[in-house]
Amino acid sequence: MYYTDFHVHSDVSMDCDASMWDMILAEAAAGMDAICFTNHCDLVRMDDFSPASRCLEIIPESVEKLASAADEHTFPIKVYLGVELAEAQLAPEKAAALASSDALDFVLGSMHLIPGVGDYYFQHYTDAVQCDDIFRNYLDQLQRIAELDFYDVLAHLGYVRRYMWRDGVDAALTLERYGEQIERLLRTVIGKGKGLELNCSGIRDGCGPFPSEEILRLYRSMGGETVTVGSDAHRPAVAAAAVREGHALLKSCGFDYVTIFRRRKPEYIRL
Repeated sequence: MYYTDFHVHSDVSMDCDASMWDMILAEAAAGMDAICFTNHCDLVRMDDFSPASRCLEIIPESVEKLASAADEHTFPIKVYLGVELAEAQLAPEKAAALASSDALDFVLGSMHLIPGVGDYYFQHYTDAVQCDDIFRNYLDQLQRIAELDFYDVLAHLGYVRRYMWRDGVDAALTLERYGEQIERLLRTVIGKGKGLELNCSGIRDGCGPFPSEEILRLYRSMGGETVTVGSDAHRPAVAAAAVREGHALLKSCGFDYVTIFRRRKPEYIRL
C-alpha cells in the first residue's frame, strides 16, 4: 500500500509550532510515502471578519521554509506543497488569486467560521436544535465555496461534529436529515471536476471520519472518484494518525484509488 497524507500543518500555520522538517520526519516514521503541507490561509479574521492580511504571507513563507528544509536535509519521503484556503466564499477574488500561485501542488477549500458569529471551535454546543441550525448554515456556506473554482478538494466535510461531540451533543450530518443539501453539494463538486478530502482527525479523536462513511458511499455511488486522505496533523505526535484506517475505509467504500495532486493535477494511486 502507498500511504499518503495530504493535509499536514507546520509552523507556518498559526496553530502549529512544529517545523516542516520535524513533521516530515514524523510522517516518515509513521510509514507515509507522500505528504503535502497545507498550512492555514484564512481569508478573513475570525474576530471581526475583516480581510486577513496574513493570508498574503502564507504561501511565500511555506515556499521559503520548504526550500530551506530541502537545502539542509535529504527528504526520506515525497513532499508536496499546498495550502488550506478558508472562507473563500467571503473573498472569492482573493482566493482565486492566491490559488493561482505556480508554487502550489494542491489547494484545499475549507471553512472554519460561522459568518457573523465566529470560529466553530470556540462555540458552545448545547442541544440538537442548535446543532441542526448550525449544520444547515454550514452546508449552505460550503455550497457557496463548492461553486467556486479555486480549490482541488473540499476539506473535512462535516468536521463541526467534532466540537458538538466535544461538548456532549451527539449530532452528525446524516443523509436522513440533510440529504438534499448534501446531494446538491456532491453534485456540484463532481460536476466541477473537484474532489473530497477524507479527513482522519475525527477517527483519531473518536468521533468518526469527515465526511462520514455514509457520505463517502453516496459520493462514490454518484460517480465521485477523487478523494485525498489527510491526518490534519498539527504536531509530530499525531502525524499521519489514522491515515492507514482512512485508506482502508476508502477501499471498503468502493474506491479503487486514493488521489494525490502534483502541480494542481490529480494522480490516482491504486489502493
